[in-house]
Amino acid sequence: MFEAFHEIVTNVSETILKYEKELNRPVIGVMPAYFPMELIEAAGGYPVQLWGNNLPIEKADAYLQSYCCSVARSVMELEIRGISHMVKAYAFTSLCDTLINLREIYRRVFSKPTLELSIPITRTAIARHNYLESVVKSVTAGLEKITGNKITPDSLDKAANLYGRTRALQRRLYRLRCQKPGLVKSLDFYTAIKSGFFLPGHVYNRMLDDLLQKLEGLEAHNGSRPKLLLSGMVFDPLAIHKIIDESGACVVDDDFANGWRTVSKGDLKVANLVEGITDFLFNPAPCCCIYNPDNDRHPYLLNRVKESGADGVLFWYVKFCEPDAFDRPQLMKQLKDANIPVSFIDLELTMTNFDAVRTRINAFCEILESGQLILHGIHAYGIRLTGTVG
Repeated sequence: MFEAFHEIVTNVSETILKYEKELNRPVIGVMPAYFPMELIEAAGGYPVQLWGNNLPIEKADAYLQSYCCSVARSVMELEIRGISHMVKAYAFTSLCDTLINLREIYRRVFSKPTLELSIPITRTAIARHNYLESVVKSVTAGLEKITGNKITPDSLDKAANLYGRTRALQRRLYRLRCQKPGLVKSLDFYTAIKSGFFLPGHVYNRMLDDLLQKLEGLEAHNGSRPKLLLSGMVFDPLAIHKIIDESGACVVDDDFANGWRTVSKGDLKVANLVEGITDFLFNPAPCCCIYNPDNDRHPYLLNRVKESGADGVLFWYVKFCEPDAFDRPQLMKQLKDANIPVSFIDLELTMTNFDAVRTRINAFCEILESGQLILHGIHAYGIRLTGTVG
């Protein structure tokens, strides 16, 4: 069922080139994260999301320090090597200092146009709206210049419906994974999600709809496997999900920036585009990279763990991601205080040796399994005791 999705993720360049030719639209690379694909679609562009890759870093270090995150370094490697030659322009957000500076480097080193959807750091919704009013105007004007097409109310409506449906289908896949633990392997699940980064919306929606119809008629065989919730910025490298599948655990939920934090977003409201984009950026799932005092991430994550039925949380830390690094210790403490087992793995997108990660994941799963055995023993003892007394 997942072969087509694996084929897309394995052959990203070929996929993009194929649909660039079919659509006859300029490819616009979206640098993570939360840039509304709807704007690019409405302007007549072909958006592809760039969340890094596993290429060895050979040339990007000439422009980015080695202590910059591997997401930024690896996407720049693509451009320097000419692998992303089909990308005609880049759309950035201002999630962190690295991304802000990366856009400035692109402007100076490469000739391709760049856009920036600068996300405000303010305390009130009114201040966010006022700031984004000029930002949205600049972004839409930039897109129209790149594509040569005007963004109209009709094109915005169609784009909002298209990508709203994409996220609705992905939410169905998330619900299915949670309701039927073990039905979908973690590697297959995130390969299906990642395929949407590169496919045109209408193609991806059709594939995802077909997949869901097949999956919804199947039953899971989870048994007593420990259930995990994963939390981090980027769910790559995909090779780690194979390790999780082999460990005997199953993933029931996540809090990835390019996973649930994006998938949870509803339809972009385009009647008032500034208000719609403000709501899109700041809701519903909180992110360590976006300041929103009205949406605290700590109780949010705790609630997700409880609602998903996860036995433990594995934090997925991409090295040198400062917002995530500052947030993680507090989150781990809160979960521990609630008696929820936690662990974390350090990784880079370009890593090729996963021995240390495998050891850590297997050890965490053993802890969760032993905890389950203790609980089962207590419950069994309670039944015997009741029977004896009775």
